[in-house]
Amino acid sequence: MTHGVGAAGAATLESGIARIRERFIMGLEDREDEFLDYLEIVDDPAQSENAINSIRAKAHKLHGLAGTVGFARLGSLAAQLEHHIDLLLAGPRPLEVGFAKELLNALLDEIETILKSE
Repeated sequence: MTHGVGAAGAATLESGIARIRERFIMGLEDREDEFLDYLEIVDDPAQSENAINSIRAKAHKLHGLAGTVGFARLGSLAAQLEHHIDLLLAGPRPLEVGFAKELLNALLDEIETILKSE
């Protein structure tokens, strides 16, 4: 037996996804500000590991949500950042955060692109 969604159900689903996407976009500015705050302190050896862990946690959430609401490139960039940080945290100390910062800047650029286009 095949179950389908009727026209009314599809419209309701589409409307719900549109609301989720709108809330996601509205929250991007706050996410951007948080990432920028961590970017400012990530080079400080006393704060670097905490900043990197926080960036990773935020990238993980962004990775999970972005693709779902239609921002595949943003989700991919967040996944790359998250993966790189996992490798970074498994390595030696002090942390070499240069490439993580480059990935984060690419992510921030994509956030700006989305905010300007929506």
